Amino acid sequence: MSVVTPALSMTVAGIDFASVLLNASGAFNAPFFNQLYPLNQALGGIVTKTVTQEPLAGNPQARTVELPGIGMLNSIGLQNPGLAYTLDADLPALKAYGLPVILSISAHSSAAFAHMVETAFSHPNGHLIEAVELNLSCPNVEKGGVHFGSAADSVREALNAVTSICTRPIFAKLTPNVGDIVAIGGAAIEGGAAGLTAINTVLGASIDIRRRKPALPRVSAGYSGPGIKPIALHAIWNLHKHFPETPIIGVGGVSSAEDVLEFLMAGASLVQVGTICFREPMIFKAITEQLQAYCVAEQLTSLGKLRGCAHV
Repeated sequence: MSVVTPALSMTVAGIDFASVLLNASGAFNAPFFNQLYPLNQALGGIVTKTVTQEPLAGNPQARTVELPGIGMLNSIGLQNPGLAYTLDADLPALKAYGLPVILSISAHSSAAFAHMVETAFSHPNGHLIEAVELNLSCPNVEKGGVHFGSAADSVREALNAVTSICTRPIFAKLTPNVGDIVAIGGAAIEGGAAGLTAINTVLGASIDIRRRKPALPRVSAGYSGPGIKPIALHAIWNLHKHFPETPIIGVGGVSSAEDVLEFLMAGASLVQVGTICFREPMIFKAITEQLQAYCVAEQLTSLGKLRGCAHV
């Protein structure tokens, strides 16, 4: 049971979160963090590593580049143990922390997304999943390789396929690497998404000046960390402006309580913390304490009152 101050709680898509704070997929090791402090004293829920139907070894090394002060580049390639292992082993372990668990999944077709969801909720541990986050950053083989997240029809079809067989909330994780993220968000909502997660990583690259070659074999990589916060904030602002009734999970460059408050005021209901975890493992505890102090200082009974307040 969580001991976080009630002022930090939020009910989103029918799920009660004791805190607005979540981890971002792929940047969190629950057992390690729980050795430092009880997770139920610092988090409102846990998002799994993005998993695929079958295990993936990921891309060859090198796969990361540190960008001091502004974040990192990663080309991990969705390394993961596969859906079966996640359902058998990871879900019970994560649920033992007493927090809602959101399953993050990735696939290359709408049918594959639907199959994964069907498999997950027919599994004996399926009841441990509170919601699903669709990572829409893989190429859609049904559309000739176009990335799911960059085409409104692909996003709509993926959400339709999943929500037609699933009654649990589905969140669509949106890429910022598009011309109009509002159009993509709207397509996800039309497809039945209960909420949006914004944003995924921004495309970036780095050059190794000693080798005079790209720092990473694949050249392009996902850029995350403090440097993308303004991009994420802008996306959240526009998505909330156009879809004020739709819950948004904000993510991208969050590294302080002030960042969390900005995201909430721009329109987010929940906030994920990612890349900063690698450098500051105490970050969830620190942000939680700062948010609780903020609520006391501002005589605020609920952070929910801040959602979208900057739009007024």
